[in-house]
Amino acid sequence: MSIISLVFHNLARNRRNLAVCAIGLVVGVASFVFFFALGAGVKRVVLEEVFVIKQVEVVPRQFDLAMSRVSIIKLDEGAIDKFSQIPNVINVYPKMKFTFPAWATGGKEILGKNFRAEVIADGIPPRLVRDELPKPARFVDWDAEFVCGHMGAACPPGQECIGGFCRKKACDPDRYDACPHPSYCVRDTQTCDMPVPILVHPSLLNVYNSGLATALSAGPSVALPKLTPQALEGFIFDVELGVSYLGDSAQGEPKSRRMQCVGVSDRAIDVGFTMPIGYVQRFNAYFSGDRESREYHSIVLEARRNEDVAGISKAVRAMGFALAEKHVQAERIGLVITIITLLFSLISLLIVLISATNIAQTFFMIVAERQREIGILRALGASRSQIGGMMLAEGTIVGLIGTLLGLGVAQLCMWAIDGAFVAWVPDFPFKPASLFVVEGWVLAVAVLGGVTFCLLGALFPALRAAHVDPARVFNR
Repeated sequence: MSIISLVFHNLARNRRNLAVCAIGLVVGVASFVFFFALGAGVKRVVLEEVFVIKQVEVVPRQFDLAMSRVSIIKLDEGAIDKFSQIPNVINVYPKMKFTFPAWATGGKEILGKNFRAEVIADGIPPRLVRDELPKPARFVDWDAEFVCGHMGAACPPGQECIGGFCRKKACDPDRYDACPHPSYCVRDTQTCDMPVPILVHPSLLNVYNSGLATALSAGPSVALPKLTPQALEGFIFDVELGVSYLGDSAQGEPKSRRMQCVGVSDRAIDVGFTMPIGYVQRFNAYFSGDRESREYHSIVLEARRNEDVAGISKAVRAMGFALAEKHVQAERIGLVITIITLLFSLISLLIVLISATNIAQTFFMIVAERQREIGILRALGASRSQIGGMMLAEGTIVGLIGTLLGLGVAQLCMWAIDGAFVAWVPDFPFKPASLFVVEGWVLAVAVLGGVTFCLLGALFPALRAAHVDPARVFNR
């Protein structure tokens, strides 16, 4: 206890010199935490929202041939089986796009007026979003065969149970109440159908709210409202399949169908909408041919962890397939962010090293000034380990205080920049609520590193203090 009280007494007595030499430590720790948190925050937005890095999207490898591009290896059911066997792949799901023109009309219920736009759409297996949606039972292929009766569930609206299976009811398309809501009477089949369930990507909402809402408005007096996921849920609109501004489909007569938004999901296509893949396969077969309904446009592999993505990508390339351009861009951007973060972290490390040198010089000076005191302590029975431990304890306390101050400075800087970012930067797609992500291991490394460098700075002065000879000090 006497040694501890002496340590705090010596720190108080030399507080000015120690405070000056610890400034570098505060700056180094603050910059280390700041830049690592900034790099992690940018990575979170870019690689988890703009690019979903945990997912690897595989596309056929294409080769230039004359004036066209051909693919030798196709994405089909056989490819899905191969991808499922890659280590650390926990989910494999195919994606298929519309291979025919279509346009959508509607929007008056939520936008105040109707719009018409070209349709970009794809399909995914419904099971892949079952855990994401608040009402997953709504994202299903209503045209699939449902078992009903004693062992099965009730049939969807507009269908009846016949022979243990749900069958669509016949209807008159000219009658407004021909089918129970939300089903409707399809004119070309004269049966009651449920609207095709669709999902939209959060980025589509961001793009609309940050730019399209203003561009499509008729002026300040007729401004389009901002949309939320809750506002979109349940929204129904009409789609003309097989015809659009760009032309007609290669085969088949145009069809009119209703579609209903049932949720927002990161697994949906970025621009457009996503439906159960069964609908896309049937539409492609009708408008483009059977071949277009059997080959997938891409297959998404979900990794167990982000760290497994590199190995999965290597295995995919070895099989002769290619990665989607979006994933290649994500790899490049992730590498650039990592290099920049490491560069600034090395600068922070250099600042801390310079601070450790200053701390060593300060403690050498303190030891020189205290030689008589140390000699008296040695003459009164203090051991060399106690003298050295006293100096190391002072260095530890200086390192701990400097590190905590550095963490506080970093936090204040992050709060200030986040406040300015939210207040002054206008909304844009994927604008984050915070630019920083402070991870626990970064704080642990900062505290451990700051204290360790201070201990290294105080080590040699402590060894010199421990070897002070009382006889030589008193004979001066």
